[in-house]
Amino acid sequence: MGERTVQAGGFRLTVGVPDRWAKAVRGAIGREAPPRGNQGDQPDGGLVVRPVLAVPFERRDPDAGLGFVRDRIRWRVDHRLEAAPDEVEDTAEALARCVAARPWYHTIELPHGIVTHGAYDNRALVPHYGIPADLRGQRVLDVASADGFWAFEFERRGATVTAVDIETTADVDLPGPVRERAAALGMADPITDGFALAKRALKSNVEHVTCTIYDLDPERLGRFDLVHAGDVLLHLRDPLGALEQLRRVTGGTALLSDVFDPALPDAPPGGGKPALYYGGGNAAWWRPSLGTLVQMVADTGFSDVEVVTTYQLAARGEPVGHWRAVMRATP
Repeated sequence: MGERTVQAGGFRLTVGVPDRWAKAVRGAIGREAPPRGNQGDQPDGGLVVRPVLAVPFERRDPDAGLGFVRDRIRWRVDHRLEAAPDEVEDTAEALARCVAARPWYHTIELPHGIVTHGAYDNRALVPHYGIPADLRGQRVLDVASADGFWAFEFERRGATVTAVDIETTADVDLPGPVRERAAALGMADPITDGFALAKRALKSNVEHVTCTIYDLDPERLGRFDLVHAGDVLLHLRDPLGALEQLRRVTGGTALLSDVFDPALPDAPPGGGKPALYYGGGNAAWWRPSLGTLVQMVADTGFSDVEVVTTYQLAARGEPVGHWRAVMRATP
């Protein structure tokens, strides 16, 4: 065993080298790494060594990731939830009382002129989605349906609709330490009771199935003429795995809407750089460039992907919102 002191990337390195390798290492280890984008142009011998600098990272407090759960639970305590959805009477007063006693993700128009106070109001977006006006005879799947705005819209156009979502906030795709902390504290808030209330008020026939996006299975649910999923990929640790499951249950067209970052470049190989931006309070993981978002859909087996529109929509009370793209894809 001998030692070699070499220059590499501006650093002096002393390395232990077995005698039988000395000649090959002496010829390769001191050479500079090729520029980015030319990784195939390796020197003779194939070995390139470059010092790795320390990469800082943030050690997140798991309690910070519970913010969105705490907010929902605190809201319920403050408003003293009175009636369960199956106890709602068909009167304006009873409906208004029950609507006011729940946090809402979607703004939904209900009977008696009552409108839910949703975090997001998608009503103005509907004309820009390119949804067929007549969906009679079509089977539609609404994934991550939340309060059901899109499911009820598809039904209004004549479709037979199945809505799927998780049951409680404990089932959200959280980082492991945050999930463990939520379980230790017994923290969970129902996801589906707003949907149940709206369905009853609208006298809807939409079928609701408790299911994660990762568990979508054509043997259980069948295949659908139209599959819709909105604002779900950013909340998933494995968006590509989720897209593969969406493709499996898509028999006709998938209509996908999700967040992208217009500031990220699309030029680098692979369609851009997705950004991990989980901040602890929004249960959000990814915000890719538009090119990356489209490429992700294509790479999971969809044969054709078309960007229908892009839009920015802020949550209620927020000055600005994320940019989103609506994509139409076929398997």
